Amino acid sequence: MEHQSESINHYQQALKAGRKAHRQNVQQGNYPFLQVLDEILTDNMTAGEVHLGLIEVPIDKIVGTKSRGRTNAFASNFMPLLPADSEFGHKWCQLCDAHLGDEGIRDPISCYEYLGRFYVQEGNKRVSVLKYFEAATIPGYVIRILPVYTPTTEIQCYYEFVHYYPLTKLYQLLFTQPGSFPKLQAALGYETDHVWTNDERRHFASAFYRFENAFRKLEGETLAATSADALLVWLRVFPFSRICEMSASELTRSIQSVWQDIKSLGSADPI
Repeated sequence: MEHQSESINHYQQALKAGRKAHRQNVQQGNYPFLQVLDEILTDNMTAGEVHLGLIEVPIDKIVGTKSRGRTNAFASNFMPLLPADSEFGHKWCQLCDAHLGDEGIRDPISCYEYLGRFYVQEGNKRVSVLKYFEAATIPGYVIRILPVYTPTTEIQCYYEFVHYYPLTKLYQLLFTQPGSFPKLQAALGYETDHVWTNDERRHFASAFYRFENAFRKLEGETLAATSADALLVWLRVFPFSRICEMSASELTRSIQSVWQDIKSLGSADPI
């Protein structure tokens, strides 16, 4: 009963966050619900699919659903919009109980990835609960949709990501500047074609999570640069090992010291 009461309280907080996001989007003239991949893509935009199998999907890279379905049940931030006493609310609370219990939420979701962002086919409520609790990842069966190649910076960067993904197996590493992956490998002391070990991947992901949190606290998400771009700039000055050695405040100050260089990445003529 204690967990049940706790999950209802959490749902009310999530519902409040969902309705707030919905209201703000409506006021700003933005679409107030989840993005729908089927409504974004047309046949001439895709160049095939790749089944990636079961991977750890970064929660913050999940932005919408594959098809419309019950899109109106969620605000654009994946927080719920339906009342707590609805069937939807009861199921959300059951998942919340599981997350707070000993077992946790273990069942993988099914989703599609397009240009580094994920769209859920099955498991929207699981994503909603874990987004509410600010989890880092969720296991998911992923199908990658390849975009038709065009000589644009975004597509070039994405195809570079696709090329290096088998080496890193990390979706957190999305850059906006071509040639960034070889620079990252060099900054970490690796050869360009180095395949990361499981330990190297875990260590990097843990340190990058700390860096990304500090970057977001500085409102880095409002910049044109990604957190991976910011890390690459930061690594020109500091060794990667310092991320775990610094306190949170020291890490924030170190990012601020290269902030102008990070901001310049979004300009037409970056320095």
